[in-house]
Amino acid sequence: MISAVFAVAVLAAAADPAAPAATNAAPPAKEAKSGAAPDGMVCKKEPVLGSRMKQRICMTQAEWDQRKASARDDLDAAQRNRPLQSN
Repeated sequence: MISAVFAVAVLAAAADPAAPAATNAAPPAKEAKSGAAPDGMVCKKEPVLGSRMKQRICMTQAEWDQRKASARDDLDAAQRNRPLQSN
């Protein structure tokens, strides 16, 4: 259960570089926009867990926004469903 919550937190941190993370987070990924269309492809280099190499991921801006919203919702749900801690 704890590993699932940790995995959600790592995914959320990777999707939203502005969010605080429990681990050493990489600096925010730089965006390289190609084309002038608002729904054009946006490529980002994101760190890969367990590697020093970064992976280039290209999606439309709408897909990036959906991915960010989904990660935020998953993290919020994981934080709401924490078990009560007693003394």
